[in-house]
Amino acid sequence: MKKKVAAGIIAGTCVLGLAGGLGYYAVTSPSVPDFSKVESSYKSSDLFLVDRKGQPLQQWRQDLSKRSFLWVKYKDISPDVISAVLLSEDKNFQQHHGVDWKALVASAYQRNFKDSSRGGSTVSMQLLKLLHPRKELWQGFSGKLRQVVAVTALERHWSKEQILEAYLNLVGFRGEARGLSAAVWNMYGQTPRDVSRLDATLLAVLIRSPNADAKQWEKRACWQAPDLCSAFESRIRHANNLKMSTSNEALHLAQRISREGQRGLIQTTLDRDLQNYIQEQITGQIRRLKEQNVNDAAVLVVENATGEVWAYVGGSGALSSAPYVDGVQALRQAGSTLKPFLYATAFEKNLLHADSWIEDSAVDIVFDRGVYKPQNHDRQFYGWVMAKTALGSSLNVPAVKVFKLLNDDSFWNKLKSLNFKNLEDPEHYGPALALGVADVTLEDLTLAYRSLARDGYFGPMKWQPQETLPSSQSVFTVESAKEVRMILTENQNRALGFGLDSALALSGAAVKTGTSKDMRDNWCVGMNDRFTVGVWVGNFGGEPMWNVMGVTGAAPIWKKTMMWLQEHYPSDEVTLAENEKKESSKPQAYPGARILFPQDGMILALDPAIPAANQKMPLLVENIQHRDLYWQINEKEKIKATDSYLWSPSLGRHRFSLYEGEKKLGEVSVLVK
Repeated sequence: MKKKVAAGIIAGTCVLGLAGGLGYYAVTSPSVPDFSKVESSYKSSDLFLVDRKGQPLQQWRQDLSKRSFLWVKYKDISPDVISAVLLSEDKNFQQHHGVDWKALVASAYQRNFKDSSRGGSTVSMQLLKLLHPRKELWQGFSGKLRQVVAVTALERHWSKEQILEAYLNLVGFRGEARGLSAAVWNMYGQTPRDVSRLDATLLAVLIRSPNADAKQWEKRACWQAPDLCSAFESRIRHANNLKMSTSNEALHLAQRISREGQRGLIQTTLDRDLQNYIQEQITGQIRRLKEQNVNDAAVLVVENATGEVWAYVGGSGALSSAPYVDGVQALRQAGSTLKPFLYATAFEKNLLHADSWIEDSAVDIVFDRGVYKPQNHDRQFYGWVMAKTALGSSLNVPAVKVFKLLNDDSFWNKLKSLNFKNLEDPEHYGPALALGVADVTLEDLTLAYRSLARDGYFGPMKWQPQETLPSSQSVFTVESAKEVRMILTENQNRALGFGLDSALALSGAAVKTGTSKDMRDNWCVGMNDRFTVGVWVGNFGGEPMWNVMGVTGAAPIWKKTMMWLQEHYPSDEVTLAENEKKESSKPQAYPGARILFPQDGMILALDPAIPAANQKMPLLVENIQHRDLYWQINEKEKIKATDSYLWSPSLGRHRFSLYEGEKKLGEVSVLVK
């Protein structure tokens, strides 16, 4: 009887005290924040990337001080979690308005007469402390009054669902896990939607004792759900032993996005299946080339029309010499991969065309810094070759001659327009720029090749669907871009340098390789109607590879990637190769007898660095039926039309006519400057 009287006195005192102080503490209580502001200000400790279909790609931890995952909506939380948490923390949550007076009085009684630490705080009151974590606000009797005022305001402005949602996202569970998402992931490898009643019970009892050992944890869970007691021990053991293997399929893109300050869930344009396939191809190729001192590789796949990145593989994973270096953004020497832009510049200026002849022979190039003696990678010279053969087979001497033919900074200016970001001044490179001595990134190179696929229009890439890109800029004429594509598409143009059965032989795709000085870098970049694929192979430390060229290092990865794309995302249009052939094919008036070279309207420039006697232009004819043909030059000089004739050019405009008897079969005009 005395205990009941005492309890009544305590209860009455608490109620009177609380009521009496409400007026004063209404002024000193902290304000209640808006729910939307609490949700929007929540920061995840991790970045989560998903692919274009919503499949998980990468989890990247950004904040090491705590572990909080994505904010989870009330509707996405398992009902078993809600029930278990309320059973453990606030049975009367749906009935009270922030303060459970009965529980509060019982708590005061237990502390005074039972020496118990039982709390009377509701979920709403606990949330208030999470929103305003300054302990001095809530200490003592005055703190309790302040809490009553504030929690009443909270319940007035927030719905019950909002209170529960915020509470479960902010409350600590175990160790560094803050919020339901982190706790569920760390303990069970699940999402909040998938939690069972068994696991929900174990989670709920941790809120009050987050540091409980296994026996205490099991005891508390059994007290709350006796019918599940037999299953708790093994489940606790599972939770304690779980080693989560987080998604790790787009590490380098996650690093890049993290540096830009983004957090939380990010949907990307990547395709997880393609990303994984490329990683497998890189792993296999690196293992095959390991004995040739090859450790690293990177691949970038961009959709031509949209600029969307479909694959971003920045390294070779566990096989890499530096796993966190991003090979997509690393600066490496370009090698022969810049040659297509050199030839496109010359085509645009009408200095030569795909069927123009260039002499591949030893030459000394005199420039400000000395004498440059370009050589081909096999130390051989092939004499007179067509421009399309010189580019397709990646011959060095013709490229340098084309550079000299330009005789200005137009090639360098084109590279700047293609957004190669790290170019030095033109004088820094001299003629060697034609052979790719500039440092570039795989990203810049792939986007530059994409411009060839888009008829000369350059634009940036994007990896988030909602991102808006700036307008594309025209860098090359449609005609010059198509001419280069045609050259890089036709396999016979590569035969001189690579044979007809190399890793570059793929119907419907245009492609170019490159190898830098001392074999430090391998490149292979190319496109089909829909995608541009760039591949780099080498060592992040800069060590030379041993006898590995672009066609043997990077090209196999490129080819397998392109074949995968063609299989899974075939184009509805005619293939690239068929398009180019339609553009280039023209009916001939006289089958079997025609002028092959020079081309009508061609402009040739004499090189002052080469002796005049060594500068010759071939006159070539097709004469399948072995007719009796002859040339007439400027309507005066007549020369028998053999398979080839070397003409000594002179300044001015010249006309070349092909005759059979008195019948003119064709005529071309050439300007020599």
